[in-house]
Amino acid sequence: MRENRKDKRISEENRVVIELPAPSPAAEPRLVNALTKDISLGGARIITDRLFEAGSSLRMTLYLTKSKQIVKVRADVRWNRIVEDGLYEMGVEFEHGIPTGVLVLIQHLYGKGQTTPTAVPM
Repeated sequence: MRENRKDKRISEENRVVIELPAPSPAAEPRLVNALTKDISLGGARIITDRLFEAGSSLRMTLYLTKSKQIVKVRADVRWNRIVEDGLYEMGVEFEHGIPTGVLVLIQHLYGKGQTTPTAVPM
């Protein structure tokens, strides 16, 4: 079966924090921990213990292990599936509205290793 991917995927485990909207204006946002299984410029395959419906829009922080950089991105859930009881896998497509976020991902995926952590504002 041929895949319709635009970007090369790199098999890589990175920590991901997904920010859920706060239940009320005074409350703190809820955070869900996850891991990437693979990542590309266009998106990632993520494992988490929470099911997100296809079409959901997520705010995520990626902690890129290899380059020691931090990237805040928005992403749309394209597909999901149950891996085992209480564990889910989903494919997300990044919304690259912020050029610096794209640059950090390019440096991480294709550049020589970075040593200084960099935070990219959302």
